[in-house]
Formats: sequence, structure tokens, C-alpha cells
Amino acid sequence: MDTKNVIAAISLSAAVIILYSLFSLAQDEKIIKISRDEALEENERILFENDKIKGSISLLGSSIDDLTFKNYTNTLNGDDNVVLLNPKQSENGYYVETGWATTNKNIDLPNSKTLWEIEGNKKLTPNSSVKLSWKNNQNIKFIKEISIDNQYLFDIKQTIENNSDKTYNFYPYGQIIRNIAPEVTNFYILHEGLIGVFDDQLVEEDYDDIEEKKYSIEPLILSFSNKILSFSSKASSLEILIIFSS
Repeated sequence: MDTKNVIAAISLSAAVIILYSLFSLAQDEKIIKISRDEALEENERILFENDKIKGSISLLGSSIDDLTFKNYTNTLNGDDNVVLLNPKQSENGYYVETGWATTNKNIDLPNSKTLWEIEGNKKLTPNSSVKLSWKNNQNIKFIKEISIDNQYLFDIKQTIENNSDKTYNFYPYGQIIRNIAPEVTNFYILHEGLIGVFDDQLVEEDYDDIEEKKYSIEPLILSFSNKILSFSSKASSLEILIIFSS
């Protein structure tokens, strides 16, 4: 049998299992909506800031869910800075999640309810990254190292230290989630929706396209080693980029 076909078959099978597990987790989790300020007070957080943005990362689930633009306001000459990311418990939840999936059974993985520990530096700046870790009952340590530049770019490096006596297969993933799809202008020269670059391949999907193709197996992008994700809207100049690596 052609080796390429074997690899493709394995990738497809793994993707179906991974996506099913992610979908099941999302379906099982019930979210009680609270105000943004209340959500930010619920969990311990790591602060981040550079010349352009400021916000925080929740240690519960290690999600990036609090981001404000320092140099942009909603009104002319106002002091109401534009808020981009919100905790998922709020009505306008808009946040970044990263993690791992696996085809192995009976193994604990970090999820949205995992409480991560800080190793070293406790504030994220362009000059200092932060390192988060969590160890499961199988003696496997999951590590996320998050860095930021002085513009709008986050870099999330995910690694695993397997101190058990067994071999496991893990698949790192990253996803940007919105509780509610935003209003779009449907202007033909403006893309409003999801943007991704996966191993140098540009992918653009409109919001209505995503609704029509819910939970399809198209996101084989999960198996790529380097990913860049973003959302585009009519405020297209106000975006962040997330790079996932493993």
C-alpha cells in the first residue's frame, strides 16, 4: 500500500476522534452567564501588557480571555478603550483556548477546568515570557510557554514531559471561540470571518460558511505543527494573531 495513503488514513482517523472529543467536551460544559467584571474576578490571573494591548490570562483553563486595546477607543477622543476578548462566562465571550487531544484511553488531559501553575515569572511582557504547567495522575507534565511581542502577536509553545513508563500519542490544538457571531457588513471586498495560516497555507472562512459546515472533518489543520489563527471583522485593523507551536 502507498505510504502516503497510509499516512493520510491515519491522519483522517485521528482527526475524527480528536474533533469528536472536543465537540463532546463543548456539549457537556454548561456556562452560566455573568458580567465581564464578575468573570474576571472568579479566577487567579496572569497579567500581560505591551505598548499596544493589555489584559490577562486565566489560570483556570489557561485561556486568553481578557484583552483591551490601549490606543483605540469606541468613541472619538473618548476614554472607552476597545475591548476585544472576554471570558466565556460573559454573554459576549470571545477567548483563546489551547490544549491537547489523544487517541489513547484512560489518560487525564488538561481542559477548561484545569488549574495551571505558574513557573517563574508572573507577568507577561515583550521582555519576559510566562510558563504554565500541570501534571496528571500518570506522571505526565503538560507545559505551555506564552510570549508576546510589542504589537499584537502571541506565541504559545506547548510541550509534554512524559515521566510515565508508557508511550502516548498527543495532538496539540488551538482554537479561538466566540459565544455569539458578530454582525457583518457583507461588503464584497472585505473578509469577515475566520483566518488561519497552517504550514504556509492561508484558509479564510466566513461566519455563515462555518454555520453550514458545523463539526465537519475539514479541520485537519489540527495535525499541523505551526498554526496562526485570527478573526476578522469590520474593525479589521483591530486584530490579534496567535501562533501555536509544539
